[in-house]
Amino acid sequence: MKTSGTTDDLPLSKMQKCACNIVMGCLLVVAGIILILAGAGVINASVRDIAAPTVLFGFGTAVLLSAVIAKNSLSIWFAGVVLSCGAVSLFAVTTAAGYSELYPIYVAAPGIGCLFSVWFAEAKFPQVKVMLFFGIVGGILALGSFGACGYGLVAGLLAAFGGLTVIAITLETYFKKDDVSNA
Repeated sequence: MKTSGTTDDLPLSKMQKCACNIVMGCLLVVAGIILILAGAGVINASVRDIAAPTVLFGFGTAVLLSAVIAKNSLSIWFAGVVLSCGAVSLFAVTTAAGYSELYPIYVAAPGIGCLFSVWFAEAKFPQVKVMLFFGIVGGILALGSFGACGYGLVAGLLAAFGGLTVIAITLETYFKKDDVSNA
């Protein structure tokens, strides 16, 4: 079954469309109720603090569940990105770490999205390459954000990794077999 990321290749039945919309609606209602309870003082949390993670997790989960029903790899990727951003917001509210320490997760978000979508993607290797690229860049930035090393070393590591990436892509392109013969 082809899962190119578009529903044109994988049409949804009327029941699947209905299920997707109900799932999304229910999760957004739950997010709204959580915010209402926080605003009314029932939940001991500031609405300002929990608004971003609540909305991001509600929306991301709704997109993820709908995308799994549809087997839509592009929507699953998007859900992974949204959920990773929601995780940053949640960690910033619930832990001692702030956005200044957690921003590398935002950088790694496209790779996290690929981790979510790799199961439904036709071509797995490009997904793995994106996961590795953004994961390594996020990991290098995390070294600086958590104080494991100075930003001078981080900049050097990023430059060296960037150079290695350019070399790897160049060699891959050069040695790649042409599918179309040049006449």
